[in-house]
Order: sequence, then structure tokens, then C-alpha cells
Amino acid sequence: MIFERGKPGDTMLVVAEGALSVVMPGPRRRNIEVARVGVGEVVGETSCIEPAPRSATILAAMRTTAYEFGRKELTRMRRLAPGVAAALVGAVIRSVTLRLRRVDERIERELAGHLAARLPELRQTIGTHGRISGRISSRHAATGAACGPGTWTAMLARLRGNA
Repeated sequence: MIFERGKPGDTMLVVAEGALSVVMPGPRRRNIEVARVGVGEVVGETSCIEPAPRSATILAAMRTTAYEFGRKELTRMRRLAPGVAAALVGAVIRSVTLRLRRVDERIERELAGHLAARLPELRQTIGTHGRISGRISSRHAATGAACGPGTWTAMLARLRGNA
């Protein structure tokens, strides 16, 4: 175990070779792998930048080489090797951006699945009223806001039978 969920941490790892597994507790106390961190990606940056307990457990998915950096090393690096520090910060930004993109895609898939399961009920509501009722629309509007602008429109068109 490299990092344990809930434990304090102040370092991050940059994967040079191999891969790390990000796991979260699942049903019946079994760990569920929620992500893989590969070469060039960063893990643990949240605890390194902002002191907080680790949000996930990190395990080696295979033989892995990673470089560990703490807050003190980052401060020193900014002073002594600003180009290297900038490259490291760039890797952190790319890693966080990639994770956010994956989360957005997962939300969109799950929202689409949820709406698809409700299609018969929603089509009946649309057919009866000629539009989605305020009750259903307001309940799903907050969830739909997480989707891209075209996605929500496409889902409504699908509900109306236009897609």
C-alpha cells in the first residue's frame, strides 16, 4: 500500500514506469478500483498542496517506479530549478484536467442511463402535456446542468421522440 485513504499525507507521486491503482471502499468492505494512474501522471497532489487526509488508497498495479515530492521539495525546487518546478506543476494540471474530464464523462453516461430508464414515463408526460411538466423539468434541471449545452438539448429531443 502506497497511500491509505483517510491517513494524513503531504507528498505526491509522479509515475515514471508502471501503473498505480486508485481504490475506494466498496460493498462488503471490498476495494473497488476507480482509476489507473500511468506514466507521466500524478497522484496525491491534493494532500501535497493542501494538507488533508488521503481521499483514496493507492496500490501498485504492477512493478512501478515513481518520484515522490513533498511541499518542502516543491518550495525548494521553485527556488533552485524553476523550469523543473513549472514542468511538475504542468504535469499536475494535466493530471487533474484528465481526471475532471473522466468524471464529467461518467456523470454524462450515468445521467443518460438514468434518463433512458425514465423515457416511458417522461414520454407519457410529454405526450399528455405537450411538454415536460415543471415538476420533472425542475427535478432534472440541476442534473442536466452538469452536461454540456448540446447534451441536455439532445436528451430532451430524444425524450420527445425527435432523435
